Amino acid sequence: ILILPAVMIILGLFAVWVPKDIVGKYLGKASGIRGIFLAIVLGALPTGPLYIAFPMAVVLLKKDAKISNIIVFLSAWACIKIPQEMVELQFLGVQFMISRLILTIIFVVIIGLVIERLIKWSNKKWSNKEGGVKNAI
Repeated sequence: ILILPAVMIILGLFAVWVPKDIVGKYLGKASGIRGIFLAIVLGALPTGPLYIAFPMAVVLLKKDAKISNIIVFLSAWACIKIPQEMVELQFLGVQFMISRLILTIIFVVIIGLVIERLIKWSNKKWSNKEGGVKNAI
C-alpha cells in the first residue's frame, strides 16, 4: 500500500508527458509484432503486484493502445518477471525456465488476440441491437 502514492505520481507523469501519438505508434493498431514485443517487455520488466498495472493499462487504453497489446502487457506483468525467471533458473533448471517462458509468451499473445476479437465481436453485437450498448446497460 505504501507504493501506491509513488505509482500514482508516475502514472500521472506518464499520462502528461508521453504523447498519445507515441503510444499509438508503438502500441496502437498499426504496431503489429513490434507492439506485441514491446508490451511483453513493458510487462516483464517491472516487479510488483498486478494491481499496479491496471491504472497503467487504463492510461494506455486512453492513449489509443490496441486492446490486445494491453492484455499482453497485463498478462506479461502477471506471468513473466525477470526475478522470477532467475529463481526458476536456479531451482528448476534452464530447460524448465526456457520451456515455461516460451509457452507463456505464446499463450499470452494468443490470449491477447482472442480477447481483442471477443471485445470487437461483443461491441458489434451490442451496437446492432436497438439503442446500442447504452440501453443494454
